[in-house]
Amino acid sequence: MNQDNSNKSKRNIPSYFNNTWVILAVICTIGFLLRVIWIQHELPLTMDSSGYFWYAIDTSITGSFPNSECGWRCTFPNTGWSSFVSVFFMIFSFDNYIDYMNLQKYLGVIMSVITIIPMYYLSKVFIEKKYAMIATILFTFNPRIIENSISGNPEPMYIFAIVLMLYTFFQHGKNYPYITFGIIGIISTIRYEGVLLFIPISLLYFYRYKFSKKIILKYFIAITVFLLIIISWGMMKIDLTGSDGIISHVSAGPIYYSNVMDGKENPNEVIINFLNTGITNMIKFLGLATLPLLTFLIPLGIYTMISKGKLSNFLILFSIVIVLLIPAFYAYSRNFQEVKYLLVIFPIFCIFSSFFIRNITEKMKHKKSFLILFTGIIIASTIGFIEYKNLDDVNKNEVYEFSKVVYSTASITNYFSHAEYLDSMKTEFIEEFPILRKDLPVGIPILYTDRSMVVHGQVFPNIQYDDVEEFIEKHRINGLTHIIVDKEDSRTDIFDDIFLNEEKYTYLTKIFDTFDNGYKDYHAKIFEIDYNEFYKLKGIMDS
Repeated sequence: MNQDNSNKSKRNIPSYFNNTWVILAVICTIGFLLRVIWIQHELPLTMDSSGYFWYAIDTSITGSFPNSECGWRCTFPNTGWSSFVSVFFMIFSFDNYIDYMNLQKYLGVIMSVITIIPMYYLSKVFIEKKYAMIATILFTFNPRIIENSISGNPEPMYIFAIVLMLYTFFQHGKNYPYITFGIIGIISTIRYEGVLLFIPISLLYFYRYKFSKKIILKYFIAITVFLLIIISWGMMKIDLTGSDGIISHVSAGPIYYSNVMDGKENPNEVIINFLNTGITNMIKFLGLATLPLLTFLIPLGIYTMISKGKLSNFLILFSIVIVLLIPAFYAYSRNFQEVKYLLVIFPIFCIFSSFFIRNITEKMKHKKSFLILFTGIIIASTIGFIEYKNLDDVNKNEVYEFSKVVYSTASITNYFSHAEYLDSMKTEFIEEFPILRKDLPVGIPILYTDRSMVVHGQVFPNIQYDDVEEFIEKHRINGLTHIIVDKEDSRTDIFDDIFLNEEKYTYLTKIFDTFDNGYKDYHAKIFEIDYNEFYKLKGIMDS
């Protein structure tokens, strides 16, 4: 591992630290501003971030962690982030849910920004300080990291804890191993798969310190710290929810595939499909996640690192990458298609990339000017990338406004793109806040065409419908009243023709069209089902 071998005199040391911290302060400030300007303060949290939000709200109101009585949303693992957020919900008081949600977003931003400090010092373990600063800049201004930091999800805290853990691991103080394994315990409460880090860090511990009675004793003390954290956390979770939320969920992966293979004539097909789907999605999302710069910098950095005699350092970092990729591979094998599973390895990717940047910089006559120019390119490409994505995306404010129309119009509807905003409508129209999740109105049940859905206590299985008529006939008894279609690539195929040729469907009465109501970007339509006309037509068709 590369250490700074500076021979500066003691009188220059204060100046050195001052300059470093000034640069880090500037990076933190710009990084914070670039994150804040992309926060959409008017929009609520949705999907997973909404689940973390309500867990934090319930905790802040009751002063204790929610138990299984409040439903499955309170029994999910990964509650370390929600527990952290709940502390701030207790400190600050607002009279509406949006302000609380924005606070959660800002906490994610702050976690992402403070990661800059340990990121720099971790990078400096492997490369000289000016290139460690470049690795830090690559991380700070990565567009995927920025996007995720404003989502309200736990990844910023998860990444911070992992970077801090790696930094402490590579320090030489006698107490650092205890701190390192303690942080792994905390990491496991943020995301349960973090417990897997115990394996590579344990192996690297003995690789680094070799075997001796003293080293073994210190290791057992360290894992005791680790076990005290996860066992105490697990016992609390078992008492509240019936599951420890860590080991139970790590083991759920093998159990899931074991259940899938049960009864199959050829279990090998399941394994092959698992591998093919996982590998395909992994390659796909690694390419997408690392755009625009890291896609090229990572392989070049790895090549440079190895060719310059840093194979040992590479293998150390790569072993950690492999372990961190296991949960991502599992998610992708089940066809969960999100970039966020890969973000945890970005700090190491940035360190890899910095070796290539060092290689080309050292060949330059004006090194400082080149690094300044390169930093400008990083920031400019990030701004351009995010702005391009924002222009390409549906106007989320219009989607949110449309969800309000749906909520006030429909009783039960089919799934449509961005239907996740409907869950927020339950909160939008309540008079007092905060309230417990269990006290929220029921909201609008949504019927899916491609996955199971619970409606009024009844579970509907995964069914692929041949046409709209089959879908409507199946779900009239469940209270289906409206059909919603929009101009999105993600809309279900059977509803495509309704959007394009609405006049053919005489049993559907259009009651709302976004383009007829002043919307500029998001085009959606709401149709009310006329069941008299539907069965009249069906009778004609059947005769």
